[in-house]
Amino acid sequence: MIRRLLALLRHDFWLKLLSLAVAVLLWAMVVQDYNKVTSVTFDVPLEVISHPEYEIYEGRRDLETEVEVRVTGPNLLVSSLKADDLRAWVDYRTVQQAGRAQEVRVQVSGPPRYEGQVEYRANPATVTVTLVENRTLTVPVAVTPESGIVAVGDREFRYTAVPVNGTIFVSGRADYLGLVRSAVVALQGADLEPPLQDGRLTETRTRLQKAVRLVDAVMQPVEKLAEHYAEVEITWEELPPGKRVAVSPQTVGELPPGFELAGVSVSPAEVTIRSATLDGSLPQVSAVQTEPVDLSGQTQSFTTVARLVAPAGTSLAQTSVEVAVSIREVSAEKLFGAVPIAVQNAPEGLEVTLSQGTVEVRLTGRYTLVHPLDASAVIAYVDVAGLGPGTHRLPVKVIYPPEIVETAIDPAVIEVTISPAEIE
Repeated sequence: MIRRLLALLRHDFWLKLLSLAVAVLLWAMVVQDYNKVTSVTFDVPLEVISHPEYEIYEGRRDLETEVEVRVTGPNLLVSSLKADDLRAWVDYRTVQQAGRAQEVRVQVSGPPRYEGQVEYRANPATVTVTLVENRTLTVPVAVTPESGIVAVGDREFRYTAVPVNGTIFVSGRADYLGLVRSAVVALQGADLEPPLQDGRLTETRTRLQKAVRLVDAVMQPVEKLAEHYAEVEITWEELPPGKRVAVSPQTVGELPPGFELAGVSVSPAEVTIRSATLDGSLPQVSAVQTEPVDLSGQTQSFTTVARLVAPAGTSLAQTSVEVAVSIREVSAEKLFGAVPIAVQNAPEGLEVTLSQGTVEVRLTGRYTLVHPLDASAVIAYVDVAGLGPGTHRLPVKVIYPPEIVETAIDPAVIEVTISPAEIE
C-alpha cells in the first residue's frame, strides 16, 4: 500500500508540485483580495418613522428624500452590495420634547449576514427637526348665510340654515389649533336651491355634509390643518306672492357750512314687500323708507347700511339696504373792498403817484379755502419797472393763495404818474 502511494507520488512529481504551488498562490491572492478594505457610496431613500403624538413643524418631511450612505469593509462583501440592500431611517419617536429643534440620528442597516463585517456611515449623520404636539379641540360651528330668500322664476323661498351639532372636534397641530375660534360652513348657490319636483316643494328640511373653514378671532383662515366637516340642516318655506316697490332713502342732520348734498342712492333700488295680515291683503304702498342716515358733520361722500322700515301691514323680504351718500364742497366768493396798491420797481430819484390807492378784489374758490381768508392774504401792486416820467396806464396785479380763482379786480387798470422828486 505504501509502495503504491510512493509510486503515485513519484509519478509526474514536478507537475504535481507545480499544481500545488499554483493553488497556494491563488489561495493567497483570494485571501488578500477578501481582506482588502474598500469603501462604496450609495444614495439610499430616507425613511421617516413618525411620532405617535407630535407632528413635524420643521425638518425633513418627504419619505423619498435620499441620504448618502458610505459602506466600508472587505472588498468582496462591499462590492456585492446594492442600494436596495440598505435601509436608512430616522425615528422621530426618540424625540422627548416638542417645540424645539433637535438632532435625530440617521440609522442605517444592511443584510444580516454582513453584520459586524462592514461599517455604515450616513451623510448627513443627523436630521434637524422640530416637532409640535397634536391635540383635539371642540370648536363652535357657524353657518353663513344663516337665512335668506331664493327666487325660482316668479316664486320666492325663504331658507334658514343651522348646524345639526353646535360644535365639532378639530384635531391638528397644537400651535395652529390654538388660533382656531370657530368653524364656518359657507353655503354656495347650489346648496341654497330649494328641493322642487314638478314645481312642488318636496321637502321642507334637507341636510348637507359640508367642509368647514377654520378661522381665528378676526375671521381669517387658519391654514395647515386637516379638512374637517360639519352637517347643516336647511329649512325651506315658500313665501306668499309679493310686490316690488322702490326704496326711498331718508336723511337727517345738516352738513357743515360749505358742503352740499350731491345725491343719495340705494342698492338694491327695489325690495319685495308681502302681506303681514291674516287676509293676505297688501296696502297701497309705492315705496319703502330707510331709517334716517345722519349727515351731521360729514364732509366726504360715504356708504353705509340702513335698515328698512316696513309699512304697516307688510313684511319685508330683506331688512336693510346699502345707502351711498354723495357730498361735495361748494364754491365760495369773498370781497376784499380796500386792498392797498403797492408800487414795485420804482425808479430812484422819481416820484410815483397813483390815481387811487386801493382796489376792490373779488376771489372765488373752494369754501374751505376762501372762507378763512382775511385782508392780509391778498396783495395788490403795479410794476413800474423801466418806465420814465409821465402818466401811464398800468394793470393792477394781485397775489393770492394758490387754488383760488380770481373773479374781478376793480379797477383793473389805474393811472400812474412818474415825476421828478421835489428838491427841498
